Amino acid sequence: MRGAGEMRAYRFMFRLSLGILFALMLPAFIRHLLWLMGGEGLPYIITERWDVAAANIAFFMLFLLLLRYRKRVDWRSHGIYSAFIIALFAEMYGFPLTAYLVAHYLGVVPVTYRPAYALSFKAFGIRFALPTMMLMGSAVTIVGLALVVAGWYGVYTARNRLATGGIYRLVRHPQYTGILLVTFGWILHWPTLPTLLMWPILAASYYKLAREEEREVEKMYPEGYAAYRKKTPMFI
Repeated sequence: MRGAGEMRAYRFMFRLSLGILFALMLPAFIRHLLWLMGGEGLPYIITERWDVAAANIAFFMLFLLLLRYRKRVDWRSHGIYSAFIIALFAEMYGFPLTAYLVAHYLGVVPVTYRPAYALSFKAFGIRFALPTMMLMGSAVTIVGLALVVAGWYGVYTARNRLATGGIYRLVRHPQYTGILLVTFGWILHWPTLPTLLMWPILAASYYKLAREEEREVEKMYPEGYAAYRKKTPMFI
């Protein structure tokens, strides 16, 4: 069990390191995002853009700071999430392992390939062309991120009381639901062999973590939590 002071110091250094990394890579990240969302980069397999990969990894890892770390099982679950994020963006922008593995069977996608755009518009002098799977994956990811933040806010405002208001009136584990939606959204947008294999493990790990937390909370609030659990679903 880690001491409270050591945990606070770790979280501060983790937050500071990720924040600095994201700030340093932000200009390259924005340029690449506009290039990609404009439709120009969609037909290509992107390689060796480790700066963009680092910015994405730092951004999605920052949301771990809104989750609690208390026991070894917490670290294991959040570690699987971290591995998922690293594997996802390392393949997406660094070394396209899955593309190389399946190229022999599917053939090479020609550079003239253009996906079917579900939404195309121009704003602030920039043309945006977004394919269906990108829109679907982005929507699921945004909902997931919102759940993580809403869950943190619910716990923060509840202080030392049982959190049953706000988002907790709809779901007992909004933050873990959010983590699973974030990762599933990226699978919709960019499925790879490692992430497809890792996601069921990630889901099982957070389910186990949620069950363990519920047993602890029920000991603290035996009557109140039992009634709350009966009327509120575990996940969305």
